[in-house]
Amino acid sequence: MLILEQYGVRLVRVQEKDIELIRTWRNQPDVAGFMEYRKHITSEEQKIWFRSINNKNNYYFIIEYEGKQVGLINSKNYDPKVGFGEGGIFISDKEYINSFAAVFASLCLLNFMFEKLGVSQVSRVRVLKNNERAIQYNKLLGYKLMPGQEEIENQLYELHISDYKTIGGKLNKTATLLSGGNSELKYKGEVCDENMEAINALL
Repeated sequence: MLILEQYGVRLVRVQEKDIELIRTWRNQPDVAGFMEYRKHITSEEQKIWFRSINNKNNYYFIIEYEGKQVGLINSKNYDPKVGFGEGGIFISDKEYINSFAAVFASLCLLNFMFEKLGVSQVSRVRVLKNNERAIQYNKLLGYKLMPGQEEIENQLYELHISDYKTIGGKLNKTATLLSGGNSELKYKGEVCDENMEAINALL
């Protein structure tokens, strides 16, 4: 178990007990429609997925905001040789689509990755070319379209820590105000084989 908290959001690392909830969210047309894989996900496929991501290179979190489970955020496929993983997020609860939940969750995870862990200089995300909302959202955080991705369907964006220190610094100040000063990044959990060494060293 790993839990991150900042700006009124709690990011709770996904456990096996959560996977049916996530499958329900993921199969929603308004979520699946913005994913590269859009087929209906079965219960067995979900179990296989969980077994594939329940390790030290993948970090999936349930987003809790205002006492509700409202979505999922992740940093996946971390490669220690290159020092970065690939991020992703969706808000499943329609009541929170236009709330600060996504921004607060993203800042919380990026702050943990860049500032606390110190193992990454870069974060990447993939966004479908027609998902204008997600494109604008990731640009807000400082992600830039990588060269040669203009005609790719599932485009790759990259955020360097140097850009995040500038853009993220401003966003974190705004988030501090919007959350009533609740800016302290808190983390807790147990040392386990499913955590990278840098995380275990913090716990």
